[in-house]
Formats: sequence, C-alpha cells, structure tokens
Amino acid sequence: CSDDKFTCGNNVCIDKFVVCDGTDDCGDGTDETDCSQFLPICTFEYDCEWFNNEESARWEIIEGSSPTSNTGPQFDHTTGIPSGHYLYFEADAGYGASAHYTSPYLKSEFGSCTLRFYYYMYGEDIGTLEIKTVGIVDGFEKPETVQAMKGERGQLWNRGSAPVHPFHKYGTFQFIIVATNINAPEKSEIRGDIAVDDLSFSLDCQADTSTLPSTPSPTTLPEECLEDETACNDSAHTCVKNSKVCDFVNDCPNNYDEAFCGACNFEENDSDDINCGYEDTSTGIFQWENHKADMPSDGVFKPPVEDHTTSSGSGHYMLVDHSHNLYGES
Repeated sequence: CSDDKFTCGNNVCIDKFVVCDGTDDCGDGTDETDCSQFLPICTFEYDCEWFNNEESARWEIIEGSSPTSNTGPQFDHTTGIPSGHYLYFEADAGYGASAHYTSPYLKSEFGSCTLRFYYYMYGEDIGTLEIKTVGIVDGFEKPETVQAMKGERGQLWNRGSAPVHPFHKYGTFQFIIVATNINAPEKSEIRGDIAVDDLSFSLDCQADTSTLPSTPSPTTLPEECLEDETACNDSAHTCVKNSKVCDFVNDCPNNYDEAFCGACNFEENDSDDINCGYEDTSTGIFQWENHKADMPSDGVFKPPVEDHTTSSGSGHYMLVDHSHNLYGES
C-alpha cells in the first residue's frame, strides 16, 4: 500500500484515518487490533471520561430500542445487538431543549486532531446535531462549531468526523457534542431522538492534563455577535457573517476572518504541492487537473480565462474538461 494507506493483514489497503475508529474496515479486524498509540475509544460499554454539561436536557446512556417509536436506533453501533449501549438524546425534553456532552481536555501536536464518531438521526422531527470545540481565544473561552447536521439522515448508523477548530488547535481544547430539539412545542410526541456511539480520536489527539486557562474578568463586557456571525476580535467588536469567513475576501478590519483558513488557491508554493494535498480519485474518463487560466483548451467549451485568486490569466484553478459531453460520465 502507499504511504498514506494502512496495510491490512489480508493486504487490503484502507485510509489511515479510519484505523482504530470502532469499525472493521479491513474485514479481518487488523485495523482495530493495535490501538495503543490512540486515546481510548468511548463505546459506552464502560465509563468514559466524557461528561454531561448542566443544560436544559441531558445525554443518557441506554441500551436496546429508543423509548419513542419510529425514531432512534434499535441497537448500538459497537456490538450491533440490543444489549449494546449508546449515547441518547430524548427530543421529548421540550422545544429548544439542548444537551451538551464534553470531552476531556486535549492538545494537538500538529493541529490536526479530529473527533470520529457514529450518529443515528432517524425520525420525522429530527433537530440538529453539532460538534464544537472550545478553547481560549484572545483571553476568552470561546466555543466554535466545526460540524453541524440537521434533519433525518436515514435509519442507520452514519460515520462522522470533526476536526479541532483552527482557533483552538495549538492550545488546550475540548470537543462538545450538542443535540438540540428545534421542533414545534405543541407536538405531544416528538420523533426526533438522536443517538451517538463509538467516540474516538485521530492519532494527533493527545490527552492534556491541564485545564483551560482562567479568563480574566473584563472591565467592560465584549459585545456579542449574532449566532450567524463571527467576531473579528478587534477593538471595535466588529462582526461579519459566517458565510464570509474563509471566502478569500478580507471582511474584518484586521483580516481575522481569513487568518486561520489554511487556504488552498492551487497556486505554486514553497512545498511544491500545487494541489494542497488533494488527490484526484476519479475512476471514469474525466479527470480533475490543475489548469493555468491562460493556457489554451482544445475543447469546444472554453474554461474561464482568469482565476478567482489573482483575477488574471497567470492564476490556477481546478478544471474538469467536459468538452466531449458524454452523458452520465463523472
């Protein structure tokens, strides 16, 4: 297998990211055998270091079918049988009820720590499931959403992952799993139960015995941004819309909205990796290619003559040449 793949005992190649995540991706179990370098997986078959926050509702650990009909799982993800345990949010807790489940303190040597998990969102009234990280930003404890899902996702255990937020990745931080009921309060039985199981961390996640540094009491409270806004962390308390963060345009006066994006503009750089680590995994006749805007194309349909980054013909972008127009090919 290539360096970025894990070689199974049966010589199957799998992505290294799924090693020791609670699923036998190899088919022979060898990707789940030697996990001593990873933090312990939380299967809810024994005590975990995660804990409930004091909110309007609580996550519960249960086994078997969820209490409400036509929502939730019939069994856990770990064992696949009714006696297995999983984390469960009861939507009947009321309109707007929210439950928070928080990880132990973590650190990340390379800033790539990722939470891996399995979730079950089945039912006509499913609300939202969010993954957040919380850490200290400019002296204040600040949570940031890194993954969010809303609505029904099928009658199955889905695989999910969420990386540490760029604001928190070089300090002490925690992951928080948040379930919220957003459905109408007049319903007598809400079919919106959410379940989570097999919480694991990627190899770059390390336990941190410290806690979040204490935050000083400000002489004046900082102005709050709205839920759909991001703070620029400047003296004027500027807020910008979340949709404008990491969009290659500086909207904050101090350019804070573009400071932690790990931008990939497909231009030449010092690492000689013009594609920023992305790989073309196409299997059909069409392929993604790094295209210089002013390069001629032999196809019938002409691509853009300027890129977005530099607004010039010398810039690069990714292109699929669809000139042959073969229906159904991808």
